[in-house]
Amino acid sequence: LVVERLDLRSPELSRRMNRLLSNFGRRYLKEKLARLGELYGIKVVEVNPAYSSQACSRCGYVDPRNRRDTQTFVCQACGHRGNAQVNAARNLLRRSSPEESVITFTPKRETLRLLLRRYAERSRPGSRLRPGIPGGRSAALEQVWGKNPYLKGFPDLLRTLG
Repeated sequence: LVVERLDLRSPELSRRMNRLLSNFGRRYLKEKLARLGELYGIKVVEVNPAYSSQACSRCGYVDPRNRRDTQTFVCQACGHRGNAQVNAARNLLRRSSPEESVITFTPKRETLRLLLRRYAERSRPGSRLRPGIPGGRSAALEQVWGKNPYLKGFPDLLRTLG
């Protein structure tokens, strides 16, 4: 069973109350899952949820525009369409594998850097891991990269893509 590391904080509550609520809620959930795991022999894996709802489960492209609303996912790079929740669940499942570099406590910004770098490496012409775009990076894909708001925070990464 793959579960995301939950953040149970609320902006309306005080810092102290958020800490208490978060610790209690997370501990209760972990204990409940552990009991179910022992009872039924289910292995529970907690994964980092950062950007799982904005990353394409098919090609790995991360962009806030991929997530149209709570139900619809349309990848700006490869055109993959589907249910947003199913897409996020596939990403979480992939993150549960031992060779995954996004670990549970990787900071959000570093997670974004890892995901963007991985996509850039996969989309290089000649890459065996090339995403679902025939012929690798095309002019259309370069245009998509240019409009990605996340790349503005990583000018060094943007230079390596060109």
